[in-house]
Amino acid sequence: MTGLPERSLFRRLMLGFFGVVLVIWLANLAWDIHETRTTKQRDMQRELRASALRILVLMQTVDSRPPEEIAPLVRKMEALHYALYRELGWYVPALQTQVWRRGQLVYASGDAGPITATVAGIAPQRPPLPDGWVVAEESDPATGVTVRMATQVIGEWLLQTSSIGYYLAPLLFSLPFLLLPAWYIVRVGLGPLRGIVAEIEERSANALTPLAPSPFRELSPLVASVNRLMRRLVERLEREQEFLADAAHELKTPLSIIQINADALAHAHTPQRIQEAGEGLRQGVRRATHTVHQLLALARSGPDSDAAPRQALDLVQLVCDRLALAGPLAAARQIELELQAPDLCAMYLHRESMAALIDNVVGNAIKYSPDGGRVAVSITADAGLIMLAVRDEGPGIAPAAQRKVFERFYRLPDQDQPGSGLGLAIAERAAQRNLGGITLGNCEDGPGLCVQVTFDVTLAAG
Repeated sequence: MTGLPERSLFRRLMLGFFGVVLVIWLANLAWDIHETRTTKQRDMQRELRASALRILVLMQTVDSRPPEEIAPLVRKMEALHYALYRELGWYVPALQTQVWRRGQLVYASGDAGPITATVAGIAPQRPPLPDGWVVAEESDPATGVTVRMATQVIGEWLLQTSSIGYYLAPLLFSLPFLLLPAWYIVRVGLGPLRGIVAEIEERSANALTPLAPSPFRELSPLVASVNRLMRRLVERLEREQEFLADAAHELKTPLSIIQINADALAHAHTPQRIQEAGEGLRQGVRRATHTVHQLLALARSGPDSDAAPRQALDLVQLVCDRLALAGPLAAARQIELELQAPDLCAMYLHRESMAALIDNVVGNAIKYSPDGGRVAVSITADAGLIMLAVRDEGPGIAPAAQRKVFERFYRLPDQDQPGSGLGLAIAERAAQRNLGGITLGNCEDGPGLCVQVTFDVTLAAG
């Protein structure tokens, strides 16, 4: 089909692989954010509390010293707190410390920050902390010492826009090492598929032998489907060749009659001979014309003849229309046409093929019924089935031959009525096209043949 943009399965697989990598990266990012805001915060608050307790113990031993002697000792304790993060080598969080003794601030690290210094003599204040900071406060009522420490949570700074490269760098650096092997693996993995394409391309139009089985589980259904398609094509070509051979053989007889009578007409010298040759010529033309019409009807009645959809039709009205067309043929032999049917029988049918079915079945019934006989057509519905039956008063068909008469160009050996042997073949294919089935049976209450076409209501309804 032209006009559609060409799509690439290779590109589809690569984009899918990249999408998986991106989803994993986003999931890892989300987990890191969650860990930063919950687990890290809890862990760092525990470490901060331990440092505050160490400073509190230290203050118990130096309680009598002046503030200028206490400050170096507290800074050493802060250094111990920093030592853990310096070992990480990539980031040391900010830290603020306040030490109070009997309501007097004796130590404060930094000039400002999350913990604001208070006026001497006032108890330690608790101002709100900015996002990304945790605080720990420990007190000793016996000595009146309070230690309050606050630190920045490791990882919160990574959430800032200025540090987004920390997250993008692993993705960007790892993509070449992931996509290049993926490109190679996908390209090699699609090699067997390209091999199947090359094998099909190298074949001629007449090479419809099956493809070799694929050792790959994923390609086996594809190879099996192609082989089934080739098998159906071979069967269809064989049917068409057989059909052409049978059609040529069937047309040979009327054409020979036409040729013989045309030659006789050209050399005839008496009126009687001219009349006989002309009648033979017209008979040959009628027989050839009937055969050609039947061949066309057979070709159009099959399920693969065209894509015309079925449509909602009244089966009763369609049968009435076809019986009206068959009326002159029945009247010429004084055959009575009888119809028993409800007022309406709506179904989804293919009009042309269904008309061919009715014409051939009713035409055969008229042709094989004796002069002055009766052809009964009925439409009934029972147990979810719609049945169209045509009964005649002819000689019937032996049970052993009732299956063979559906074959193309088959005619009963003792048959003296003219015909092409295509009528019932057309009817069978037309019934299949309309999702029905056709059966034959001899009448039990007298001579004649009963042709019954059955439709399932659930299928025939559309």
